[in-house]
Amino acid sequence: MTSERGDSYIGLTRKALPNADKVVLERWRKHKSRARNENRLWALYIYLKSGGLDMNWTHEIIAIVRGRAEAYAYERELVKLIKPELNDQYL
Repeated sequence: MTSERGDSYIGLTRKALPNADKVVLERWRKHKSRARNENRLWALYIYLKSGGLDMNWTHEIIAIVRGRAEAYAYERELVKLIKPELNDQYL
């Protein structure tokens, strides 16, 4: 997903079919809730707390990958390759 400022985050959602768009929006709702209510020092949550909650965000499904291990491996590869500003867990 990408903020209106152009900062991006790559995340994994494990349940994608048959309503991938709804699942992505539900995952986004959980990210916003955690940013508001939990004290996690993750780059995405810090960004959300510092104004990102009020921004417009674009969500894009990059791939649907079958298998939990394969999906996590793919996410790690993308984060290392693209280096999104708001991912700090694999860098």
